Amino acid sequence: MRNIDFEIALLLLLVFLLITFFMSFFEKISDYSGTKAFMQSHFKKTFLADKISFLLPILVIIELLAVILLLLSISNYFFSFSSFNFSRFSLISCALSLMMLLFGQRVAKDYQSSAGITIYFILVVIGLFLLGLQ
Repeated sequence: MRNIDFEIALLLLLVFLLITFFMSFFEKISDYSGTKAFMQSHFKKTFLADKISFLLPILVIIELLAVILLLLSISNYFFSFSSFNFSRFSLISCALSLMMLLFGQRVAKDYQSSAGITIYFILVVIGLFLLGLQ
């Protein structure tokens, strides 16, 4: 038997993450050169400075993957078109993206941004716990 409260909590969390990751992806894509310039400036005194051209597309792809999987997770919740658990993989892709961002902020010694990323990461872990309780 499925607990409706856990399902609603998970659905709300997935929608929250969808909004968050879609906006992050959209902002990076809509002003890619500005994002790249910001990151190059942000990491100019680190070993990541000359790797931004390689790492930024990877981050964008993982965020896009998270958005697609989140959309599939939410859609599957309402339409039950698959027995595949998209939610687990959407949360894992969100966690991977957040860990990449956290690593970068720690390397850049931007501790305030690191703290903000940690809050999102905690929400993703809560989502994984909610999946386990279903």
